[in-house]
Amino acid sequence: MSGTRLHLAAAPMVVAFIVSGCSFLVTSDLRQCTTNEECKRFSATAQCVTDVCVEPTMNVVDSGPGDGVDAGPPMGPPGCFAGAPTTDLEFYNACTTATYLVYDNCAKAGICDGGAPIVLVKPTPGSPAATTPLDGGPAQTCYDAVARPNVVFMNGSTNFTPFIRAMVPLLAEVGFTIVWQPTSSCTGADTIFNLDPTKRVMKNPVNSGQSYASYYTMSNLPNGTPCSLGSSPTAPAPNQEIVDLGQSDIYATSCPPTSAVPFNLYEPDQGDYINVRHYSGPVQAMAFVVPSASTQRIISAEAARSVFGLGGSARPVAPWTDPAFLWVRSATTGTTGILSRGIGVPATEWWGVDQRTAGNMVSQMKIVSTSDSERTIGTLSMDFADKEKDNLHILFFQPPGALAGYLPDLKPFTRDKENVRDGHYPLWGPIHLYARVSGGDISAGARAFVTQFAVNRPPQGLLDATIETGNVPICAMKVTRSIEMGPLRSYEAPFQCHCYYEKKLNGGTDCKACAGPAECGGDRPACNLGYCEKQ
Repeated sequence: MSGTRLHLAAAPMVVAFIVSGCSFLVTSDLRQCTTNEECKRFSATAQCVTDVCVEPTMNVVDSGPGDGVDAGPPMGPPGCFAGAPTTDLEFYNACTTATYLVYDNCAKAGICDGGAPIVLVKPTPGSPAATTPLDGGPAQTCYDAVARPNVVFMNGSTNFTPFIRAMVPLLAEVGFTIVWQPTSSCTGADTIFNLDPTKRVMKNPVNSGQSYASYYTMSNLPNGTPCSLGSSPTAPAPNQEIVDLGQSDIYATSCPPTSAVPFNLYEPDQGDYINVRHYSGPVQAMAFVVPSASTQRIISAEAARSVFGLGGSARPVAPWTDPAFLWVRSATTGTTGILSRGIGVPATEWWGVDQRTAGNMVSQMKIVSTSDSERTIGTLSMDFADKEKDNLHILFFQPPGALAGYLPDLKPFTRDKENVRDGHYPLWGPIHLYARVSGGDISAGARAFVTQFAVNRPPQGLLDATIETGNVPICAMKVTRSIEMGPLRSYEAPFQCHCYYEKKLNGGTDCKACAGPAECGGDRPACNLGYCEKQ
């Protein structure tokens, strides 16, 4: 497969067969395909044999049927690290049953050992996207003294919109309505941190490049109702509202600094920002994606650095050589903020066409022509990418020094984020919520929202909302970081929910069910959400 090997991890009850030189696995609970065409989402050469996608060159060894012993799933990749990982490379290369692909940097991207380092080329600033002026606005107001008297005004990453929808029932239980305006991660942070009070506001848009706020209730899900700002008792000016919560997919200090906005200094609870509170939410993964008609399945950090740091010049990496088909998000988004650290290209120096929002990225991926699909590549957060697996392919990502590349999930057809949870897939970070203290406390609206996050034992409704949106609750993580895309280390949450997370996603779990801690014991003495956990 030209330097690329597809490994299909097996489940229990493994049986090995050999047919026409193809080695493949059939499991008791796995059905991947009915035609060869359905296997192209894994690789161009994969074939469908007895409901399973296989590679003709696969070499999977198993003890074979009839000996009464389950050989268990094969571990890989070759040369994998078998101990307890303590460094990033050991986490990346830990032995696993996950599906993996190998990207040959030398053969496919001309990046060989001993070669000259890649010198980035700054893109030529393009013309800003065309916009049209907006007049008037929605007839309905975001605040309504009768229908919506308790409102939490929020803005931030467009990636966060699915999570807003999932949080609506939880806020409704405590009598609050969410008013959400999708902007960007760094805008969300700045509307809380900015030292100028007149900048700590949400505003009605003035052109088509901006979005109206929407209020979300149980009766208008999933899309909410666009509304006009400026009608609440605390509105500082017409068409404006004070922001209760600013959301960001990255730490505020990770936002690109500008002369007017020194994000790199934005540290909560100290200095000029002593009145800013920070709340960490669940983990969100980012990914490189391609259209469904593309045959590409994997990219390495080095190849992505050439693609997005050179724009197709100097060291072209086929097939992504035309900047017009490199689709990106702006430097102020969390998507670019996370990925930029993963590939070593500053967020402000990416080549490509800014697709503005996650939703627009998905829309463009869906309508790209078949003839252009192969040379098209984009970026998305996993909450959007997860729901579009029929319309695009999430690329395996191979970090520097890794033996292989992985998806966020254990297998291409699951949504378990196992490779995020255990450190094989590094492109992730926690969601951040920022609120400003005034009169000794954050606003009532901000408090209603962040209370869900600010406890060791998260409410079950919050866990359900997190899982529904493709994010990972902290209690289901096995690794953690203390800084943006920083070194990985093993992690055990004070309240664990691995079993509940797996049950919600997979419909079942091997964990022992329990009604209370008396039914647990040994190394899993805690009874959490109906299952025995370590703590």
